[in-house]
Amino acid sequence: MKHNKDINLFRSILISLVILVHIVNFGHIYPSVKSSILSFLMPAFIMLTGYLVNINKSIKDFAQYILKIWLPYMFFVIGYAILSLHLPVSDGIKILDTPTMLNILFIKSIGPYWFFHVMMVCGIIYYSIFRLFHNSNTITKYSLFATAIILISFLTPFLNIKAAIYYFIGVGIKHFIGDFSLIYRKSLWPIIPFSLLITRTDYHDWGTISVLVCVISFFCFSSFFISFLKEGKVKSLLEYIGRNTFPIYVFHPIFTMLSKFLLPVFRLDSTGIIHAISTVVIGIIGSLCMARCLDLLHISYLLGRKKILR
Repeated sequence: MKHNKDINLFRSILISLVILVHIVNFGHIYPSVKSSILSFLMPAFIMLTGYLVNINKSIKDFAQYILKIWLPYMFFVIGYAILSLHLPVSDGIKILDTPTMLNILFIKSIGPYWFFHVMMVCGIIYYSIFRLFHNSNTITKYSLFATAIILISFLTPFLNIKAAIYYFIGVGIKHFIGDFSLIYRKSLWPIIPFSLLITRTDYHDWGTISVLVCVISFFCFSSFFISFLKEGKVKSLLEYIGRNTFPIYVFHPIFTMLSKFLLPVFRLDSTGIIHAISTVVIGIIGSLCMARCLDLLHISYLLGRKKILR
């Protein structure tokens, strides 16, 4: 698989948008903007994940990969659920009991951590199919992978096919195209269809082709803007953020939930923009600092990793 230098920069943009849409105040002021961002944000993230997952591992090593997702997933879903009883979130729980906890851990996750659930379920299916049928050709394995995704999403509550399809596409890009940059071209023109589609809420459903068009368009015009970045501190910082989306994704809800306490400081800004930008910056820096502390204290193993920061 050819390395694509743009991927970490894409991821840095996407993780910033993840923080933005999880700011409650921003969502209340700009619900249509939030909906527009959400229409392509996670599909793009999931597609990149499917492309980047490495299944050329032993069963033991792949199990460790899943464990590295499961431990932070379990820890933070439970933590998020408890905090949601007291802090303003849109999808919190109303009661803390065993059935509720089992439901949010295994079936319908809450907060941003559903993404890890999709990663684990799709990853296990992907690895299992390609390992069991390792002697078959790629199209056979890919077809069986599709079949397993469809059956599991149709017959069980463990997987949403509308999310899984983007993981499936990412896997397809890896095995049939190889170089991720071959699916997009650096151009500003795709921002036109992108803008037209995301302004129509009836086209925000992940099951529609319009979302896939938006995702590819996002990669095209983002790479166009990225091409203006010269080698230096700014680009290096963005690449660093892109390499470390995991700790930012894990820890950022702490800062988006606490951001409500900063609202009085920004009371003169009725637009909420300065508060939102400040929260995104604080969320990124705070998440990276928390990860750094865990690494320095040698307790990153609590999240299944020797080191969190890359």
